[in-house]
Amino acid sequence: MSSARRAAAIDANVILRFLSRDQEELFAKSQAILEAVEGGRAQVECDPVTLAEVVWVLGSFYRLPRQEVAAVLQPLLSLPGFLMPHKDGYLHALRLFGDTVSHFGDACACACALDGCEGRLYSFDRQLSAVEGVDRRETVAKAGEAEAEAGR
Repeated sequence: MSSARRAAAIDANVILRFLSRDQEELFAKSQAILEAVEGGRAQVECDPVTLAEVVWVLGSFYRLPRQEVAAVLQPLLSLPGFLMPHKDGYLHALRLFGDTVSHFGDACACACALDGCEGRLYSFDRQLSAVEGVDRRETVAKAGEAEAEAGR
């Protein structure tokens, strides 16, 4: 693999400058980076905490509605050269965040439950019971209850 194709970590400020276009010089630099990713000339590795920071800044500082936050980030994350662990799960979380779940952290927990735990989610947030497919729980089933549940 050539050195131009090795991934480099990406910071939230590069993504934010690209999406906000609020500093022209930094927008141009971020655009060049992300166009290289889109064109297959570069790869970036995004840490999930970095994604969470971007979501938070877009919603709190830029005051974008969560539906818009999800809409602008999904195409970026979908780029083949935009790498991150459990990428499909975070794309799922962004869809949930844009549609039904009002906090990104909760959307991540719901996506995890739906994608890998047959919908089971321990949470005290009763609103998450409304997420389709989520089986929100507040306690661990007792031995007999667990066997009965497994037989369902």
